[in-house]
Amino acid sequence: LQTTVFPLILRGVSLLGIDSNTCPNPLREAAWRRLARDLPADRLRPLAHVVRLEDVSAAADAMLAGRGPVGRIVVDCGV
Repeated sequence: LQTTVFPLILRGVSLLGIDSNTCPNPLREAAWRRLARDLPADRLRPLAHVVRLEDVSAAADAMLAGRGPVGRIVVDCGV
């Protein structure tokens, strides 16, 4: 998928995120511990949808057609 942020900039959309790869490990680990403590797992479960590896193509087609689930798709590789 080749894309650009230019259409988003034209529409005034803000792309916000966190660049944690330069964050020291102790601080990053503390942040993950806090997320694990403060963010209830039952609120996160509906945001992750598991598909088998052989179903990835169909899941991608559904997503591109606007029929895909909301949240993240986790691929179960059967390992």
